[in-house]
Amino acid sequence: MKTFRNGPVLPAAMLAVAAAALLALSGCGGKRARVQQLAKSVAASAEKYVGTPYKSGGRSPKGFDCSGLAWFVYRQHGIELPDSSLKQSRSGTKIDREELVPGDLVFFRSGRTVDHVGVYVGGGYMVHAPGAGKKVRRANLEDKYYRQHFVTARRYI
Repeated sequence: MKTFRNGPVLPAAMLAVAAAALLALSGCGGKRARVQQLAKSVAASAEKYVGTPYKSGGRSPKGFDCSGLAWFVYRQHGIELPDSSLKQSRSGTKIDREELVPGDLVFFRSGRTVDHVGVYVGGGYMVHAPGAGKKVRRANLEDKYYRQHFVTARRYI
């Protein structure tokens, strides 16, 4: 290592490591990790309600409809969503199906407009409230029905 009047000169690699450490300590670069953790927490919250009865217009653990489940789990984490699956499908950031990460919302239609939403939980699965007489459950996005009726995915985190 060369020495000058002001002291030793650090090699470039050591400077880069020191700069990265300072950024990490100052909180820079930590935002992405916090966002990822929040998204995973939203997905985990949705999983907690598997088995909850379906209730038309439901927005509580006593009973959920599909958009009510999404609305409720996001609200638990301080994020306000619109009140219907159609409105939810038109806000947030549009993402491709291949970009899904836990916490994203996935939307489907059986008619002309979006009429169903699920919370993506990872591994190709979503949690959703499927309909009257059923309970909140996990479903595989590769199932034929969901592949054929998929419309869009949105990110809110």
